[in-house]
Amino acid sequence: MRYKRVMLLRPEYKQSHYEYVGLPTGLGYISESLAKNNIVQEVVDMLLGYDYACLKERIIVFKPDLIGINMMSFRFKDHYALLEKIKKDFPGVHIVAGGPHISSFREKALSESSAIDYGVVMEGEEALIELCRSDMEINSIKGILYRKEGTIIYTGDRPFRLDLDNVDFPRYQYFEINKYPKFISLVTSRGCPHSCIFCPVQLTIGKKLRVRSAGSVLNEVDYWYKKGLRVFNIVDDNFAFNKKRVLEICAGIKEKGFKDLVLSCRNGIRADTVDREVLLAMREAGFNYLAFGVESASEKMLKIIKKGESLKDIEQAVKDACELGFMVTLFFIVGLPYETEQDVKESLRFAVKYPVFDVRFYNPMPFPGTELYQWVKSNGYFNKNTEDFLNASSHWVNRPIFFTPELSNSKRIKLFKRLNQRLKKHTLSTKLRFSQDIKKLFNDLGIPPFFSTILARLYYEPIFQTLVIESGFAHKLKNFLGKKKQK
Repeated sequence: MRYKRVMLLRPEYKQSHYEYVGLPTGLGYISESLAKNNIVQEVVDMLLGYDYACLKERIIVFKPDLIGINMMSFRFKDHYALLEKIKKDFPGVHIVAGGPHISSFREKALSESSAIDYGVVMEGEEALIELCRSDMEINSIKGILYRKEGTIIYTGDRPFRLDLDNVDFPRYQYFEINKYPKFISLVTSRGCPHSCIFCPVQLTIGKKLRVRSAGSVLNEVDYWYKKGLRVFNIVDDNFAFNKKRVLEICAGIKEKGFKDLVLSCRNGIRADTVDREVLLAMREAGFNYLAFGVESASEKMLKIIKKGESLKDIEQAVKDACELGFMVTLFFIVGLPYETEQDVKESLRFAVKYPVFDVRFYNPMPFPGTELYQWVKSNGYFNKNTEDFLNASSHWVNRPIFFTPELSNSKRIKLFKRLNQRLKKHTLSTKLRFSQDIKKLFNDLGIPPFFSTILARLYYEPIFQTLVIESGFAHKLKNFLGKKKQK
């Protein structure tokens, strides 16, 4: 073997909006691949509170010959600095980087960080194993960036794994699993065939959609169910793309007798992929939370951003989901090309039309390689250079990255504030809509409605919302109160 001892690393994200740390699914898949090939490994997740001194000690003890790091573009300069420290203290250890940042920037990432010896583009399960093997020449491994005599070389794109049923799902045996929240993120598909101008997904995981079978997904749920876990979050970009598969998964959950499951699609699903039949099946299977990426309630804007959906389809899906008792969150973007204040007002009217659980307006992030980035750059609309905004900016912060002739920076900032104020008033009264049965139990038990109001105010805080959704708190509370009432 070229590399016999591999340490997998998730870096910390200083001053970030990561309030709740879940298991890193991407590293989980890599770890499973290493385990299957009998490669000795160690996993260090710095988001669990480990500083560099702790990481250094773990490296000294474990003695890896290869360290693999998963990188997003957010805080990438911090991560470059971290890798420089590692390389300085352990010059004999090679470093391989993967994740969205490497897939997006490729050779540029290695040119910016001399500490990175290899880069893995897109899917890494097979590429990393081949990198570890001594019988594989580096230049013959597809999907790899490497250095040769001072030159950065890319070996070419690796064909996508189409047989996702044969890719082992993460079991996290090398992770400190007891330090994470008690929920599992499921990846049931990869890729996105759509062409939204702002989305970098096709750059990082590919445009071709690949899916796992219903049986494969059910096997993963069954594995964790037997270990006592009941809360699952599907993080796909296109979970509901295939109606038949969704119905098979939902039917399988009922057939296998999985009780008390709490499932969610917090990453968002496309409204045009679900109808009332699908939503009802999901609700009966245990799904309680759905997010829809609406982006804009203006037909004009939906066409401009190439969303590929009609407002009619979006509205019908939101209406059906609310009526079926889902906690529904709507995602919007404000400040897109050619968007006017009137367009934003149309989105606001839609946002407050239904009793949804939450509404979030985001600033658009023009990721390099996207159509939005090219539009902003060619028109000279950037407020700051791309390195600065990718390293430190966020969708959530009211600090526009670019302006447009229709919406100046100052107008965008004021709009953002007004939107949040209006939405807070709307969602405050609907945070507990999804749990009317719990409110009824409160009343039956003689608990004053005052406490429901307090909970509603707490639910407005993002950290509390996450706890509620991902821990299945509402579901557990309902069962607890129900049993108490029966007594």
